[in-house]
Amino acid sequence: MKKIITLSIALTLTSAMVSAQKLSPKEILDRTAERMQTKGGISANFTTTTFIGTTPNETLSGTLSMLGDKYVMTTPSMQTWFNGKEQWTLMLENKEVNLVTPTEEELQVSSPTAFLTMYKQGFNLSYNKSTLRGRNTWDITLRPKKRGQEPSRIVVSIDQETFTPMCLRILNEGNWTRISITDLNFNAGLSDAKFQFPVQQYPGYEVIDMR
Repeated sequence: MKKIITLSIALTLTSAMVSAQKLSPKEILDRTAERMQTKGGISANFTTTTFIGTTPNETLSGTLSMLGDKYVMTTPSMQTWFNGKEQWTLMLENKEVNLVTPTEEELQVSSPTAFLTMYKQGFNLSYNKSTLRGRNTWDITLRPKKRGQEPSRIVVSIDQETFTPMCLRILNEGNWTRISITDLNFNAGLSDAKFQFPVQQYPGYEVIDMR
């Protein structure tokens, strides 16, 4: 009887492992998107490196807060608020705030939340297994079905255990941008008000309405 029970447990565990190994790229992204849509939103630190071709050009670090498709992104030189429709970009050095309504194409390049939905249509998906910062990952590659569309490639590295994104690499017009994500915190207690530009906190700043 003990041998039968042991064999049953072993078969169950093996079956679960095989099932996890058979996840398709879309299923992995579906579970990641669901994980990122947690109530109360998320906060994280990030480091962005731009490349000329494959040569590192510039690196900057910042913080990110996300709730659904809304986000606030802060770097040493600028801050961006997006409330799901309108986007404010504050430039610290010249005391200006640009207000725009970004297009879907613009959001695919600029929004840190874009990959949570854009993979569902218009892209061919593939993946391979890798490691990043000591974690086992899936590296999922998104390639547009439409010839000549930019970005021409997006690679998302996802933690195999937690289904959370660790890194995004975006190829746009021949140049790469890498976004490394760290210190990801869930249920951050965020509300919709956080994603509106707080005019009262920036007296003397000119809001340039470009909508």
